[in-house]
Amino acid sequence: MLEPIETEHLRLIPFTLELMQAALTDKDRLAQMLGVYVPASWPGEDLAEALPFFIHMTEQHPEAGIWDGLIVHKADRVLIGDMGFKGGPDEHGMVEIGYSIVPEYQGSGYATEMARALIAWAFSRPNIKVVTAECFDDNIGSIRVLEKVGMRRLEPEGNMLKWEIRRIGVSTSELLEDVTDK
Repeated sequence: MLEPIETEHLRLIPFTLELMQAALTDKDRLAQMLGVYVPASWPGEDLAEALPFFIHMTEQHPEAGIWDGLIVHKADRVLIGDMGFKGGPDEHGMVEIGYSIVPEYQGSGYATEMARALIAWAFSRPNIKVVTAECFDDNIGSIRVLEKVGMRRLEPEGNMLKWEIRRIGVSTSELLEDVTDK
């Protein structure tokens, strides 16, 4: 389960069920709960669509934990985005990172700053060996972020680019051993 992460400019606050419900129904309440300003541009379209599903899954399976967080710009005290993993690690020790930054704060390196910290946090967990990502081939901003954090581009699937970064010292054979040992 995700823990708070702090970088030079940002703070990642783990999403809770209560925060998700406020994000879905009452952004003023969310702002009060976080003690920050929540811009009209947050949440982005993808998260707005996914929130009802996230809430339902969290209510049905609280033991699975929450792997997503809210990104707060510390100096401005503004909710500028969200970042996390699409669930906990799978049987191969893989997690997929996803993120969004509000337009007003894009292009300032904040997604890269938090992605580096989140990947470092992930690799400090013994059960996470690979972080993956995907983005559309025309999403120049995400491509730059994934390149800057050291991800390697894999074979694309249609117009979707696939990426990965492996914890240092983890080989493909070790990943396969984990699967065959089970």
